[in-house]
Amino acid sequence: MARSTKSASRRPDDVARLTAEVEALQARLEKLEGAPMGNLHGNGHDHGRQSRRDLLKLAGAAAAGAAGSIVLGAVPAAATSGQPLVLGITTTNDSSVTTGIVPTTSTTPSPLFEAVGQGVIGPTTVPPTASTTPPLSQSIPLIGAIGPGGSLPPIGSPAVNDFPGFAPIQGVGGQATIATSTGPEFVSEGVGGFGTSSTGIGVAGDSDVGYGVVGSSGGIDLATGGAGRILQLSLTNDLLTSPPAGPPSYGPNDFEQARDGNGLLYLSLIGGSWIPVQFGGLNQSLFSVVSFQQYALTGSNGTAWADMDATNLKLSIIPLFDCVGLLSANADLWTAAAGLNQDIGIAVNGAIAGWKESGGFAGTFSPNAAFVQTLVQMTRGTTYTIKIQWKTNKPAAANQTIYAGAGPISGSFSPTRLTAQLCVNP
Repeated sequence: MARSTKSASRRPDDVARLTAEVEALQARLEKLEGAPMGNLHGNGHDHGRQSRRDLLKLAGAAAAGAAGSIVLGAVPAAATSGQPLVLGITTTNDSSVTTGIVPTTSTTPSPLFEAVGQGVIGPTTVPPTASTTPPLSQSIPLIGAIGPGGSLPPIGSPAVNDFPGFAPIQGVGGQATIATSTGPEFVSEGVGGFGTSSTGIGVAGDSDVGYGVVGSSGGIDLATGGAGRILQLSLTNDLLTSPPAGPPSYGPNDFEQARDGNGLLYLSLIGGSWIPVQFGGLNQSLFSVVSFQQYALTGSNGTAWADMDATNLKLSIIPLFDCVGLLSANADLWTAAAGLNQDIGIAVNGAIAGWKESGGFAGTFSPNAAFVQTLVQMTRGTTYTIKIQWKTNKPAAANQTIYAGAGPISGSFSPTRLTAQLCVNP
């Protein structure tokens, strides 16, 4: 075995002391050569005369022992390649090659290597796992750890104490109660990990086409124990039907979820179909404006649409997702001139997307509740300006007027409202 390169400095006083001890031993040797050996231990047995060779061995051992207290005391023994590991050594169980632990062909210990904490309740070893493909008998896990106070959980039916899965390295949490700022807290963790910095990963799992990480519990399968945040990246373009938009191009598992390149979330139903998740919230998917004023339009030519209120009855929307806009407008319409009906419409970027004609031909000063609704396809990131517009159903004289808004009651006229509801439609 190669010696450690570490060495201890030898102080001058230690060397002098050793020299004196060797000289004293030599003097004793010369004295002992001429005197019989008596009862050295006081046990009533005479060992007889010893040879010079024996005495030289004694002197050499004494000198080596004294020197070793300095030379070897500063250089701990190291378990290097080909040597056994030594318990209690934290810095010198080193090696330049991989250390292997392999079961014999005739045995299948499970686990192959085991670490248990204080107060662990047995059993801690388990029968080998039978496989229908070679090897037919397998050491699962290869490495097992059971925390202090822990025990193997009951697995299967009928229940048998066993490690919970089929991974080569498995841990079973122990039982501990720790003091916290809010009082005692019971803890038991099977596997722990920690990663540092904003890109650190505490626990990582990867698979080719299967599951990267799986959690199962009789309670909560997956929980966020820190800030409560969950990050889900989008699918790659090759997995989307119209990149960056979805839906996903592959058939899903039941109850799967995924996001497209626009961040839109999809859920799968039983039977393998994708459904986009509808976003909610005022000024996210629901937009609405309202006015309690009364409006008048005089001398309409019956053809040109005019803004009812270009300031207060207008929506400006930039959808965050591809969608269908359900647009609606309502007003109480009436005329002061017999023979005129009132048309109300919804204009999108200057073009009428839907309209409705209101009655009033046979009467005057008789408000009629008018409601118009239409659908418009809208694209993510595009600006849409939506307004209420109106006109007469035929040309009106220069002094003929139609109105919107009944009342007033308590100083306010009946509401005129414009609303847009955005429904996800990738």
